[in-house]
Amino acid sequence: MGVSELWSRGFALFPEAGAGEEEEEATDGAATRGARASAPHGTDDRGGAGGRPRWGSTAEFILAAIGSAVGLGNLLRFPFMVYKHGGCAFLVPYALAVVFLGVPILAMELALGQVAQSGCVDALAAMHARAWGIGAAATAGAFLLASYYCAVLAWAWCFLAATWQPTMPWSDGRAAAFFVDDVLARWDADGTAVSSHGRSDDVDESGAIAAFARKGLGPMNWWLVLGLTLTWALCFSCVKRGAESAGKAVWITVPLPYLALFVLFFKGVFAPGAGAGITAYLGTIELATLGRGEAWIDAVAQIFFGLSVCCGAMPAYASNCSRNERCGANAIRVAVANSLTSLLSGFVVFAFLGHLAMTRGVDVADVAEGGWSLAFVVYPSAFASFGVPGGHIFATLFWVAVLTLGVDSAFALTEAVVCAVCDRSVYCAANRGFAAFCVCFLCWCLGLTMCTRGGYYVVDIVDAYVSRYTLTIAGLAECVFVGWVYGAERLRDETRAVSGHAFMGVGSYFPVTIKYVVPVALVTMLSYQIAAEAREAYGGYPRWATNSFGWGLCVATPLSLACVGAARPLDVGRKFCDSSYSLGVFDDGAQARRTTRVTDGVRTLERGEVEMGPSPGI
Repeated sequence: MGVSELWSRGFALFPEAGAGEEEEEATDGAATRGARASAPHGTDDRGGAGGRPRWGSTAEFILAAIGSAVGLGNLLRFPFMVYKHGGCAFLVPYALAVVFLGVPILAMELALGQVAQSGCVDALAAMHARAWGIGAAATAGAFLLASYYCAVLAWAWCFLAATWQPTMPWSDGRAAAFFVDDVLARWDADGTAVSSHGRSDDVDESGAIAAFARKGLGPMNWWLVLGLTLTWALCFSCVKRGAESAGKAVWITVPLPYLALFVLFFKGVFAPGAGAGITAYLGTIELATLGRGEAWIDAVAQIFFGLSVCCGAMPAYASNCSRNERCGANAIRVAVANSLTSLLSGFVVFAFLGHLAMTRGVDVADVAEGGWSLAFVVYPSAFASFGVPGGHIFATLFWVAVLTLGVDSAFALTEAVVCAVCDRSVYCAANRGFAAFCVCFLCWCLGLTMCTRGGYYVVDIVDAYVSRYTLTIAGLAECVFVGWVYGAERLRDETRAVSGHAFMGVGSYFPVTIKYVVPVALVTMLSYQIAAEAREAYGGYPRWATNSFGWGLCVATPLSLACVGAARPLDVGRKFCDSSYSLGVFDDGAQARRTTRVTDGVRTLERGEVEMGPSPGI
């Protein structure tokens, strides 16, 4: 028996879950389109008491999905990428990445959750008994992302608290020293922790890393632990009842950062020197950028990670929708909102950078920084230039925007993990609050390592390795599986049949992008990242740090889950569905039987209808 036959037989490798066959015919002259399926744990499509939590409305779901997609990357990474890669010229690869990468993947994930009424682990297991490991790897990525995301928000709490001191601690121009020494309390070059008072704003990064290599993580900083605890308390309150509690929270946490950004936008564009910053942002067109592969890689990475795909969050959210939602249209709405938010953030960021450059008498290039330094060094310096009380007010608005953007993304990632746990356990589904508390507590425990004196480097390593490898590999495996093993055309037809609406058109756009464009883009990005890592170890960090927190925690662990999934099939037939799960898709107006042979990993079917998932008799 060949490897391909073993794979296709799925549970046939295990005596207790053999394969079966089933046949049905379409009645002459009848066009059958519909679905008869049961939601997890015996609930109907409407949810209800003891059932799956439901969003209050489509608008509520859209808000939640936008909150998940829009995060700190829109505010901190995208503007600098545009500036770095030639201004408007970067929008060309970015727009292509949105159309041919972001929208198809997002639509696929929304369809998985909505059609299967399950998170990504059980949804993929229903499609193929050995595919659950892909979903588990993506969920592990969500767990890691949520852990470090909340650690970053602990920094923001410290800045928010310091903002309303009579004199902001960074008003003397030493924002970098305040961030490194007072907030992070990182090891100094000589292996000690010092205060920012009385020292210059110059940070010896190489010496600090050398001290980290010698001293390790060091003790925890109580103020960061307090901020981490506060963040996770907020996340728990948002996910403890699933869509019911998250649906109420998003009406506050999603509009609030937009309100803050609009206020900052109007303040920034009318500030002296803002014109120079906006010109540096989108006022230049360097077409030579289009010939550099790095710009295309960064565009792909920005939209891939910016939409929060391939981490289980979107299928978890979509599983709480009714099956008749227009998931294709919803994917487009979320992708457009995400991109517009990124563009708006760029105007806000560079308007303030232009003003800061003018007050210092330097060029915008001298103050333009990306990543964490933009939020925690450059921006505080810019706000300090507005004096009292203007600087305090605008700094407060900025930190509120950062915190709400971060909390939105954090509880979406947490929901992905909680959803996977509740799908697998009837007890956890019936006691969702307990399951949510356990997940939040475990993430909090991991986050404690990031509240130490060496915690900044742990955050940086986990951020880099999860985005570079965990999510990229999980996304690649998911697209290859859906496109080639299960069939992108099949998923498109099932989604159209279940929802009653067209899904990503009737042409070849969705199948071609999922089967060819997305895998090629992700393989290229992954190869580029591996080549960069081979040339130089990431960040110059000690090997024990990158091996333990990078390759071990963020790469080996998720990949092990995927391998276990391939080796040991998962029977979702007894937990996932309490009755037959048949989508019953026929050609409209078909007069004759149309028989196809498909394999879903649990049994082989010969039937005219498209069917997804196991039946209870197997």
